[in-house]
Amino acid sequence: MKKRVLIVIAILAVFLFFRLALAQKVKTVDGITVVSNGKKPVPVKGQPAKIKLAEELTIGGGSNPDQAFSQVGTFVVDEGGSILALDFKDQKIKVFDSTGKFLRLIGKPGQGPGELGMASGIQLMTDNTLVVEDATNRRLALFKPTGEFLKNISMADKLGLVNILLDGKGNAMGREMGLVEGNAKMFFEIKKFDPDLKPLFTLDKIEFPIPVPGSGTKINILEMISAYQFDPAGNIYYGRNADYEIKIYSPEGKHIRTIQKEYDRVKVTQTDIDEMLERIPNATPGVNIKEMFSFPEYFPPFQFFLLDDQGRLYVRTFTKGKAKGEYEIDVFDPEGKFIAQFITKSDLRLWKAGKAYGIEETDEGYQVIKRYAVLTE
Repeated sequence: MKKRVLIVIAILAVFLFFRLALAQKVKTVDGITVVSNGKKPVPVKGQPAKIKLAEELTIGGGSNPDQAFSQVGTFVVDEGGSILALDFKDQKIKVFDSTGKFLRLIGKPGQGPGELGMASGIQLMTDNTLVVEDATNRRLALFKPTGEFLKNISMADKLGLVNILLDGKGNAMGREMGLVEGNAKMFFEIKKFDPDLKPLFTLDKIEFPIPVPGSGTKINILEMISAYQFDPAGNIYYGRNADYEIKIYSPEGKHIRTIQKEYDRVKVTQTDIDEMLERIPNATPGVNIKEMFSFPEYFPPFQFFLLDDQGRLYVRTFTKGKAKGEYEIDVFDPEGKFIAQFITKSDLRLWKAGKAYGIEETDEGYQVIKRYAVLTE
């Protein structure tokens, strides 16, 4: 009898474990809604339980240098489905229509009006104005969709402002660099700015050492990972890498919701380190840049996240699939409930109008942008 009781208790314990792994809990803490998710997705009425991607279009292949990509920095898609992609190595913005036909190049090197020093990112405003981050000239360059130059917005009063993201009203999120007193460390402040790049508020501050050559000081780039996105209402989704936790702020900067998820940690292998170091350019003669980086024992919970126009959240994790380059994507509904999971090798960067867009590498080592139809069940 006692043995049977122990068996029943063991079965109940296993059942409880799986129930907890699937659990979704919603509570309010200090006026903030906290959505806690287990490791497995839970079906939610009205939301997809399965997501598949069906390839529709590939751009960037071929031998024409104006149409091929050396290294895709960022890309955007306008309301008509045209794709504008910044080739970071070529320092050209290449424009394709929704069928993949090459249309034009935007920008040319230089410091004058309409010229670019080092373009590091691009964004589209609601009127399809193209905004280009020009790191060397420390400004934003604005162009018409046809490529005609409009104006520059100076960033000369900032030590460095990068990774700019725009909302529907022209406000921006970005990482502004600064020096800690004593100049031994630097920091990124995650800030929101108005359309003229005047600071509105700061969400976070990330400090890191300055890896001076020969000093032995190293920087752990994985510990600096953070991501942010605007939703259509102008709310800000922000996440650091310490925990699987994404915080949502109102347009005014008030913390209103937190999305959490349990996860299994992924160990950083020597192969992972070698692959990451391989991607780091060694642009300073006589200095081995790669010796200035260190790596943790485990990867952070996630790499980055994206929002679609339905309010669903897609989180690219460090959990690998079976094939090389595959990673798991966690999908959350607009309330923050974990509803689905799928694996893809595409470096997905955009979800729009039922389509997903990502960067992939061909067998020959060239980068292309692919568009997928998003199939749900």
